[in-house]
Order: sequence, then C-alpha cells, then structure tokens
Amino acid sequence: MARGSRVASLCLILLGLLAGLLSGCRSSKGPAEYIFGLADVQSIEVRMVDEYPGRLTAVVRGSMRDTCTRIESVRQDVHGNNLVLTVTTERPVDDVCAQALTPFEVTTPLRLEGLPSGEYTVTANGVSTSFKWTGTVAVPR
Repeated sequence: MARGSRVASLCLILLGLLAGLLSGCRSSKGPAEYIFGLADVQSIEVRMVDEYPGRLTAVVRGSMRDTCTRIESVRQDVHGNNLVLTVTTERPVDDVCAQALTPFEVTTPLRLEGLPSGEYTVTANGVSTSFKWTGTVAVPR
C-alpha cells in the first residue's frame, strides 16, 4: 500500500474516532444528558396545610433563565433551627431554548416530625423566611 493511501486511511480512522468521541457515550435510545444547577429563587413562603397535626409546606418562587430549564429536585436538610432547601434545576444539553426569564413555583412539604418547639428559618438557595413552631402548629413570621 502506498504511503499516501495509508495516511489517508489513518486520517479517516482518526476522524471516525474523533466523531465518536464528540458525540459522547450515549446512544440515540438512551436518556438525554443534562446540565444541573441551582434555581434562581426570589421568594419563599411557609403555608399551613392542616392545622392538626400542623403540616407545613414551603412555596418557593423564582425564575429560570431559559424555557428548557426545569426543577429537577428539592432536597431538605435540617441544621439546628434551620431548614435548608436546595432547589436543583436540569436542562437538556442539546436543546435549543429561548433565552427568556420563565417564572416557576414549587411547593414542597416541610419535614418537622420530632423537631422541638421554637423559632425556625427556612432557606431556599439563599432566600429565607422564618416561622414559630409550637410542636403542633406553626405561625409564619
């Protein structure tokens, strides 16, 4: 085989490998890849769902930067008298999206079982509000 055709064959093989790497490891039948981030939260409100046994929810409002991003999950952690909500977003990597502020509202139950009476703060991605918990009833502040 001539040297020029060997080089051309090698270049075609390398281009094929490069195309495979650039397309990623996912198949056309597999799940889409996502970019994950934190939601841009503007406000949080604590609401009473039932007076007894005092179930509460947090209503978190904010906006997404484009029309493809959506809420992926809301995780709650308790640190003393602080309830910390982490609101995570997901956006498909390959989607073409309008760059427009898109409002969102997500409601999540607050897990208060076993927490003592006292003043509590709920924070969602840096935005906070507080309420007084009596052990069975909450009074938003």
